[in-house]
Amino acid sequence: MHYKIAYLTSKDPLDKNQASGVYYYQSRALKKQNMEIHHLGPVNILIKRFLKSGFKLVNRLLNKKYNIDHSIVISKIYGRIFSKKLKKGNYDIVFADKASCELAYINTDIPVIYSTDGTFKLLNNYYPHLSGLFKISEKEGNIIEQNAINRSSIIICASRWAASSVINDYNCPPEKVHIIPRGANIDIIPDKELIANKKKNDVCRLLFIGSEYYRKGYDIAYETMSYIRSKGIPVRLIAAGCCPPSEFIDKDVEIMPYLNKNTQQGMATFNKLMLNSDFYLLPTRAECMGIGFCESAAYGLPVITRDTGGVCEVVKNGINGYTLDRKADHRDFGEKIISIFKSDENYYNLVRASRIYFEERLNWDVWSANLKNIFDGYFAYRIQEQTIYPRLNGNTLHSGIDLNPSFAGRFMETSARVFNDPIK
Repeated sequence: MHYKIAYLTSKDPLDKNQASGVYYYQSRALKKQNMEIHHLGPVNILIKRFLKSGFKLVNRLLNKKYNIDHSIVISKIYGRIFSKKLKKGNYDIVFADKASCELAYINTDIPVIYSTDGTFKLLNNYYPHLSGLFKISEKEGNIIEQNAINRSSIIICASRWAASSVINDYNCPPEKVHIIPRGANIDIIPDKELIANKKKNDVCRLLFIGSEYYRKGYDIAYETMSYIRSKGIPVRLIAAGCCPPSEFIDKDVEIMPYLNKNTQQGMATFNKLMLNSDFYLLPTRAECMGIGFCESAAYGLPVITRDTGGVCEVVKNGINGYTLDRKADHRDFGEKIISIFKSDENYYNLVRASRIYFEERLNWDVWSANLKNIFDGYFAYRIQEQTIYPRLNGNTLHSGIDLNPSFAGRFMETSARVFNDPIK
């Protein structure tokens, strides 16, 4: 079925540098499902810039932070702007990803689909930019998250970690919540045969990607490389998209400060890095899910990371890599890499299984197909229960497309298929 979707975000959804490219690749995947996408962003609020500048000084003086991105004042301004935009289009669905602030105060009777990889409650004092906040900032952030969830007909979570918070921290009915992992943000999927015939390098090449080098654990990645080297194994660490301190750089480290996937050259560089590396090493301290893990799977690149946040939703031990304990240090990471690298059987099994896992689960086509099934079931269920929102005429969406009520019986079946197992 065809849906006319209002894609709601204040950011530029066509910029691959926004949200690691999630908005761009989501939009592209939804279009492939025969959905009509109308971007409501970007939206720039001048007062937001002034407030950010002002609060930077306050934050430094008081050693506390007020997060403008989760401000009720800004959220209400977004609410007025997007409510007007929604009235101008005859939309079937409002889809909002990572947009609790934009969504919290909109006024519309169109069904809202809210997609998230981590609630404010989870990220507060977990991610650096949401740590050390004023109490009023924490309160406003939770109010905004609660409002966004309350205004949504369906919540799409990237992990059980996020879904559990939506249900338990914000009292959301479980039947509104669905889990669909995200996909790889790459334009051209590497050839399947190319990955199947991948060979290890003589020098173990460890790839680290991330602008927030401390949160992503670059220091531990460097110490891991040093540990492997101390065991007499030739090793090299390639760090892309970051500028780590000089004490974590030596002759066996290659630094690529900036990686812009918006350009052909940047994408070609990314492709080369992924194809020529042996492991994707990310000893992250905080992570909602990790798009890089999906991308690694596309390249058959085994992941070595930490079990934190929603990481275990996409990194499965013995399939596309390993998640080590949160307290694991460089020796633990080093020994895990050495044990895999020394065994051709173990390494190539991971390479093959990673690619299969990508094809079956960690790509945007699977994500969008699951999402469309949920849309179909939701609308059919509402029609069957005769509780469809006022502007819906009979079995017809705003865009004039007829719905088949037989989808209603499959709605809960679809939910179970996406969940796989219960949320706790």
